[in-house]
Amino acid sequence: MIRTILLLLALSSAAVSAKTLDDILAKARSFVGPEDKIDSVDSLYYEGVMELANGGPDRVISLLLEKPAKQRLVITQGDGRITMVVNGLEGFMMQENLTTGESGFAPLPLEQVRRFKANAAENLFFFEFPASAQVRVKYLGETDFRGETVAKVRYIHPGGVQFIRYFDPATGELVGTETDTGTINTEEGKMVVDGLNFSEKVLSYEGDELANTITFSIVEVNPDVDEDSFSFPN
Repeated sequence: MIRTILLLLALSSAAVSAKTLDDILAKARSFVGPEDKIDSVDSLYYEGVMELANGGPDRVISLLLEKPAKQRLVITQGDGRITMVVNGLEGFMMQENLTTGESGFAPLPLEQVRRFKANAAENLFFFEFPASAQVRVKYLGETDFRGETVAKVRYIHPGGVQFIRYFDPATGELVGTETDTGTINTEEGKMVVDGLNFSEKVLSYEGDELANTITFSIVEVNPDVDEDSFSFPN
């Protein structure tokens, strides 16, 4: 009888401690903010400065995202500006010299388009995707990430683009993200915009070495988006 009670207690304890994908994602989204606020997000705008760990010149970054997976990234350094845009299944890059007015244009390769689309979707849908996005999600259990016990969730986007998300099991806070190219991003600070929590800084590592830090000065939820923001230039 005592053995039976102990077995039942052990099973009960395991049931309580077991976590499912739904549990992890519900907690992660709750950390971001209320469900109605999350679901109302159609577009996001970020602006900040990228500081290179090797001491190179800072770069001004602006990132515009719109559902389902549009992205416009602008990087400015000195008198040079690079604009990369993805809209649907196509994308382009434009390089400009802001002093001379010279510019060059080229379509983005399909692999880069897929990565930009996946990045846009990851930012816009806050860990849970509609069926139309065709993202495969799997909870891989708890693991160690940079000295912390975390919940590990894998996302595979169309074309095989993969992200690994690491969440604090207790709070749902996103601790880090690993891409299939080996880059690891961690986040610091907090900005509250329209009732949603956003990170103030993103630190990118290549292996154990810090590559760059982006510090955001502006985050906007559902900004006005010009209809030409994601259009190919004439």
